[in-house]
Amino acid sequence: MRKETGDEGFLYLYNNGKNKVFHERRRLMKVRSSVKGIVIKDQQLLTIKKYDDSFGADYSLPGGGQEHGETLHDALKREFLEEIGCRIEIKQFAFLREYIGRNHHGSSQVDTNTHVVDHLFVCELLDEHWIGKGTAPDEDEVGIEWIPISQLSQFRFFPAGLIPYFKDIASGSIPQGVYVGDVN
Repeated sequence: MRKETGDEGFLYLYNNGKNKVFHERRRLMKVRSSVKGIVIKDQQLLTIKKYDDSFGADYSLPGGGQEHGETLHDALKREFLEEIGCRIEIKQFAFLREYIGRNHHGSSQVDTNTHVVDHLFVCELLDEHWIGKGTAPDEDEVGIEWIPISQLSQFRFFPAGLIPYFKDIASGSIPQGVYVGDVN
């Protein structure tokens, strides 16, 4: 059996080098490893505000993709410097979360082939006076906001499925390595 990748990124399987074994096409998809930081101060959550013309404003946790050869801690520290402008102390691993686009967006404008595994850590800012002076913010990032946890569900916050956990963290109950599944 021979495998071939087409220009559009689909995998075709052939029998004896000539006939297609399967008529179905499977999209080649990589799973992306990502890190996110949970910073809570005075019952407020530190968020990144992003904006695009299709969806408007949304809010998420600081963080991003892990680069090859980089530890999760190093990736998170780099992402905080790039997006927020601050150094952090990583306190504890709290959650493992998956995001599988096709399970949440169907055929919308969002890439349904996305599969991200987020490692979420509870963190503390070491130099808060540098907030807003990130070295390489994302191009769609328009600001950094502290949102009261009690009001978080009123915002377009992702992943909304974690909001109840943030309330627990703010009251001092920090989960230890909870797999929360595919939540958005």
